Amino acid sequence: MAKVLSGWKARRYAYALLIAATKAGELDRVEAEVQSLRDLFARTPQLVKFLMQPLVPFSEKERLLRQRLEGRLSPVTLHFLLTVVKHKRAEAFEHIARVFEELVREYRGEVVAEVTSAVPLTDHERAITLQRLQEITGKKVLLRERVDPSIVGGMRIIVGNKLLDLSLRGHLERIRERLRQVFVSAPVEAALADPTDERSGESDGTP
Repeated sequence: MAKVLSGWKARRYAYALLIAATKAGELDRVEAEVQSLRDLFARTPQLVKFLMQPLVPFSEKERLLRQRLEGRLSPVTLHFLLTVVKHKRAEAFEHIARVFEELVREYRGEVVAEVTSAVPLTDHERAITLQRLQEITGKKVLLRERVDPSIVGGMRIIVGNKLLDLSLRGHLERIRERLRQVFVSAPVEAALADPTDERSGESDGTP
């Protein structure tokens, strides 16, 4: 089972890469290369297993990586990868890469908005959604779109840890919850009603 790298350790690795990439003026290239490495590791789990093999000396792992990647990766990215492998963190590369992606967005003043709609957004809907979100957040917004017919209509938007549910399904669920509260509370209110009220009403009508 892969070891989980703690959040602060992953951030430390990712932050070091961000600093190195910006100093070298190659942030865009390094970002793309890190994504390519994520894809490579996802496609070849046997490579990750080899890089984590304690019986294989680091010099052998370094030789293999340089043979395959030197000249194809920037010196910044290759040095970072070798550092991760040397410290036996190859299994955590996916985690570190995700944190690096978040740091890059923070550095650029960007935020990701996950937009789920029942049908694909039209160009007009996409432009309006993007404009409104950028006005609200004050940042450059990157849309990640997903289609989910189960929300029926409208859209559901997640920005960071905030959810904006504008879907028809969400609207119906809120109505259902309100109705449930009404029908649950009605018997309680009836039970708490003053029984003397009814008796007093009857006595008032008696001649």
